[in-house]
Amino acid sequence: MTQALLHTAIANFSSTADTSTTTKDMFTPSYAMIGKHKVRYAQSIKANAPNLVLLNGFPQSIRMWESAWSELAKHFNLLAFDIPGFGLSSADKSDMSPRALSAKIIEVFDYFGIDKAHLVGPDVGVPITLATAINYPERLVSINIFDGPGSNPPAMSPILKAVINYRLVRWLAAGLNKKAIMKTNFNAAVKDGYHHYQPNERAIKEYYDITHNEQAHQNSIAFFGSYQRDLPWIQDHLTKIQVPTLITWGKHDPFVLASNADYLSSQLPNNKVKIFENASHFSAEDAGDEYVELIKNWCLGDYQLK
Repeated sequence: MTQALLHTAIANFSSTADTSTTTKDMFTPSYAMIGKHKVRYAQSIKANAPNLVLLNGFPQSIRMWESAWSELAKHFNLLAFDIPGFGLSSADKSDMSPRALSAKIIEVFDYFGIDKAHLVGPDVGVPITLATAINYPERLVSINIFDGPGSNPPAMSPILKAVINYRLVRWLAAGLNKKAIMKTNFNAAVKDGYHHYQPNERAIKEYYDITHNEQAHQNSIAFFGSYQRDLPWIQDHLTKIQVPTLITWGKHDPFVLASNADYLSSQLPNNKVKIFENASHFSAEDAGDEYVELIKNWCLGDYQLK
C-alpha cells in the first residue's frame, strides 16, 4: 500500500491550526522495557500532586492526549503510555485480552513507582481499565472510562459486532481483507471517529504507522477475539466494583454507542456520567476544554462523590 492515503489525510484532515512542525513535541516516542514489553510513554512529573495515568485508544496512541497535556500537567503527576500491543508498545498476541493486560497496567505502575492513581481508559482501554478495577482495586483512586465496550453484550456498530462474534470475520480481517481493514482503521483514527476535532500532522503520521504495522494489526484482531471470554466476566463483576468511576461518552459515537454509558451507570455502584453533546467516538478530543475541566475536577476531589 502506498503512502498516498497518508498524504491525502494530511492534506484534507489535519488541523488548520497545526503547529506540530514548529512546536516542541512532548510525545516524541520514549520507551521503557517493562517486563517483556517495550512500552512507549510520556511523563510530566509534578511533586506532591495526584497521580493521573492515561491510556490510549485504538487505532490511536497516547498522542490523543496531546491537546490536553499542558493543562493536565499543571495539576497532576502525569503519565501516559501506549497499552502493550496497541499504539507503539510491543506485545504478543497471547497478551491480548483485557484480563491479561490489566496485569500489564500494574507492571507499568510498579516500574514508575506509582502506588495508587486515577486511571483513564478510552476505547479498548475501557475493558482493560474495568478489569484492573476488578483485579487490583487497591491500586486505583478512581477510573474514567469512555467510548469502549465494558459490558456484555455492548451496543456497537454491526461491523464491530461481527469482528467480536465471528472467527471467520477475524480470520479475513487478519489475512485476505487486511489492507482494507488497515485503511478503515486509519480513516477512523483521523476523521471518522471525530465530530469536529482535527488531529495535527504528526498525529496523523503516527496513526498511519500504527494502523499499517503488521504486528499491531494482528494484536488488535486477537484482542477483539478475547471479548467473547472477557466481556461476560466483566459483566458479572460490574455491580461489585467499588472504585469511583467517571463515565464520559460522545453522543454521536457511531462505533460504541452512547447508550453504553447509561447502562454502565446503572450497573456501577459509585459513578458519575457525562455525555458530551458535540462529540463522537474520540470524545475527549472532541469535547476539548469541557472534558479537560471535567477530568481535572474529578481527580482533584469530585471522585469522592459526596
